[in-house]
This record gives sequence, C-alpha cells and structure tokens, in this order.
Amino acid sequence: MNKELLLPDRLTTQIEKRLAELENTLNKLKEVQKEMPQGHLRVAQKGDKRPWFYHYTSPDNLTGNYIRKKDTEFAKALAQKDYNESLIQQLQKEINTLQEYLTQSQNGYAISKLYENLCPARQALITPVTLTHEQYIAKWKSVTWQGHSFSPDTPIYDTANKEQVRSKSEVIIADTLLRHGIPYRYEYPLVLKKGGFSLEHTDHKHAPSIKTITLYPDFLCLNVHTRQEYIWEHFGLMDDPDYARNVAAKLRLYVENNIFPGRNLIMTMETQKNPLSTRSIEKIITEFLN
Repeated sequence: MNKELLLPDRLTTQIEKRLAELENTLNKLKEVQKEMPQGHLRVAQKGDKRPWFYHYTSPDNLTGNYIRKKDTEFAKALAQKDYNESLIQQLQKEINTLQEYLTQSQNGYAISKLYENLCPARQALITPVTLTHEQYIAKWKSVTWQGHSFSPDTPIYDTANKEQVRSKSEVIIADTLLRHGIPYRYEYPLVLKKGGFSLEHTDHKHAPSIKTITLYPDFLCLNVHTRQEYIWEHFGLMDDPDYARNVAAKLRLYVENNIFPGRNLIMTMETQKNPLSTRSIEKIITEFLN
C-alpha cells in the first residue's frame, strides 16, 4: 500500500485537551492571586552566604524592607506571587497560540475539507495528501494473503463476515470488530526475526544468516483514525501449562521484534473458569481501535 503523504489529524484532540488544562490552571491562579500579599520579593545574595529577602511595594523603591528569618513564610508567599504573575502571562500566551491554531486549521479539518469540498468529478482526478477513511480502508482491505491452513478435522466456526476461525472466542472477537466497523485481517502472516538480530544494524558481510519465523496472529486490526495497525492475539487455554509456556515464548519473540503489549499488541486471555468477557472486548476496541 502506498503511504499517505500526511496522516490524518491527531493533534487537534491533544491541543483541545491541553487548552482546557491551560485555561483551568489560569483561572485557578487568578483566584489564588487575589489572596496573595501586596508587593514583591527582592533577593540579595553574596557568594555562598545565606540569601537576604526584601519586600518592596513600588518600582520606585526596589530596595524594600528586610524580611527577617522568622518571617520566611511571608517571603515564600511573595515569591509564589511573583512566579504566578509570570506564569499567568505565559499561560495566556500559550492559550492564545493554541486558539489561533485551532482557528486556522478549522479544528483540524481544513486540509481534509480542501478535498472533500470538491465535486466528485474533480475528486476522481486527484490523489489527496490524506486519504479519506473510506479510501484508506479500501486500500487496506485490498491486500491479499494466504493464512494458516486448516486441517480436515478442525472444528468449523464461522463469523458474521463468512470467515472460518478456530474458536468460539475468535468468533466473538471478529463479530465485535465487524459490528464496530474495525477493519481486520484474520491470521495475516507475520515474519519475525529470531535471536534479536536487527536488519538495520547488521554488518551483512560478516554477520551470520538471520533466521526468521512466520507467525499467524489471530487478528491484524486497523485503527482508521490513526492508521496504526495492532496485532490481536487471543490466548484461550491459559490453564494448560504447555500452552502457557508457548504463550510466554511467543510474547518474548514479539518483544524482541519491537512488538509490545499496549503499544501495537493487544492480548486477551481466558481459562475454563474465566472465559472471555465481551465487556473486555468492547473496552479494548474503544481504547485502541476507535
């Protein structure tokens, strides 16, 4: 698949969250400042000697009055007040900058609207810098692959998408993905390096041959909004010691190939006493794939 020149906007949501945090902090600081003492703090210090603190109330007299050691709390209040004043100014600058960005980018939609607002005839002649979700899904789904073969005695479990999978739990996962409109590939082959070698940092003239292994993860899922792919592995026999040892070996192999749980690897597990929870599937999809 050809890569997009520009990924869909992921910044606006972060900016809106940051903006809310900045505005909330600004409002709280303004309330705090109302309770602060009048005047400002001047600090005087020579070499390594103890600093001396002075309280001044007018820019015409910066010398101020000496603050005795027993009144250190008063000095702290003045220092905090001065810091808060500078912070308020900086917060306001950042708020103004972020608000201007949201205005200029039309809350992150300005670039996509350039294409979407064209007539269909003109759209057909153009490859947008960022594909629409529908265009990207179509390209992603157009990939063909040969999955892991099924033996003749394999139980048949069919999904709502007319695919054969290997367990009832995989049916539940596949059908939930389909219901949420999450594109996925079942048992899409994944070639991993064995032994932790890195193709990017290997001296090929003197390096040993790099061994690989092909795995067939249960699902390869796509977050359409971020264009990120996630491997979804369901481990359904975790109360079987041999099965659990194989799971541990597989997870170690994933980590050696920079595939990490919570980053680009989703895992679900079950035992006979703790079956797969549909509520957990829903929460996972909401967290990683919607």
